[in-house]
Amino acid sequence: MGLAGVSQAFAYPEFEVRGRLHLDAGFYDEDNVEFDDGFNNRRARFGVGGDLDENWDFRIETNVTEGSLSAADYRLRRGVGPGRLTIGQTKVPMGLNQLTSSNSITFIERASPQNIIPDSRRLGFFYDVSEDMFTFQTALFGRDLGGREDGDMPLGVAGRGVFNPSIGQGQLLHLGASVVYEDLDSDSGYAPRSFSDRPEGRADPNTRLISTGGFDIIADSTTKYGLELAYQAGPFSAEAEYLNVDVDRDNGEDVSFDGYHAQVSYVLTGESRSYGGGSFGGITPRGPGGAWEVAARYSHMDLNDEDVMGGEQTNLTLGVNYYYSSNLRFMANYVMADVKDSQAVSDLTGGETMDDSPNFVLARMQYSF
Repeated sequence: MGLAGVSQAFAYPEFEVRGRLHLDAGFYDEDNVEFDDGFNNRRARFGVGGDLDENWDFRIETNVTEGSLSAADYRLRRGVGPGRLTIGQTKVPMGLNQLTSSNSITFIERASPQNIIPDSRRLGFFYDVSEDMFTFQTALFGRDLGGREDGDMPLGVAGRGVFNPSIGQGQLLHLGASVVYEDLDSDSGYAPRSFSDRPEGRADPNTRLISTGGFDIIADSTTKYGLELAYQAGPFSAEAEYLNVDVDRDNGEDVSFDGYHAQVSYVLTGESRSYGGGSFGGITPRGPGGAWEVAARYSHMDLNDEDVMGGEQTNLTLGVNYYYSSNLRFMANYVMADVKDSQAVSDLTGGETMDDSPNFVLARMQYSF
């Protein structure tokens, strides 16, 4: 074997250490429900990724929070035909906001309706094709790593399509739609379907103002639909999304929940968000002074249907982001929340009211590598 052969033989595997650390602080102007001001280790995720050989790449990432470990991405991937085949645990293809990395989302938390997509990472087979003007993603999936193993394993299928028509230099138009169907065993640990949200902030990680409860919904199956719209022109970006879930219920009338959000942002220093594969990436500062971004978002989520009083939540969020580099970002959000007809609020206030309207300030220091 010549030197070239020896070099090629020892070229793989190639890998790099990966990680992210998101540290949050929150201060609440309470209405009826009490919140805990303070700090929260929102994310601490570490792992490795790289190439096993010329065909296969891999990623292994683990979340470390509150003294416990949980699996994030544990997957292998290779090119097959015009696209890529992924085997293992990764995100089910649904929702523009959900599929945008937590390192790259515009606000400290994703919009409330994204919680219609619980257990976003699952074990399965995933295939995606991405061309200049379209992206198609599909999945066949079961449970999540470390998830509940009692009863039959859930089985789900998902499909997502994105169209990016050419509309002019420096501009981007994103049109997307997705559907996810999941068949559940009503006797298994996956059948209790709980939909809930903290009011787009987790400095207090335990207080939820809207929730369908832990065992109020025993599901035979769920069907989720999503519509996506986004536009970008240089430093200006706008995004809107609608999500709906239909629940075929084993312990009562079938129910449907839905929600939507719309947001705009502007990078004062002129940079644009990166984009590829049907989702947005982050902002890389062009100058030594970093990049500044301002943003606003309106969101609404309705968890009331039939006998389920999960509540309605409407949020208005204002945000400022400072990108010191592509790895280090500082964020500040001011959130005005309004909750109506929520059993969760009633439980937290001892039955005094089902409504709540807190305001709060959130801050985050984010480092990724």
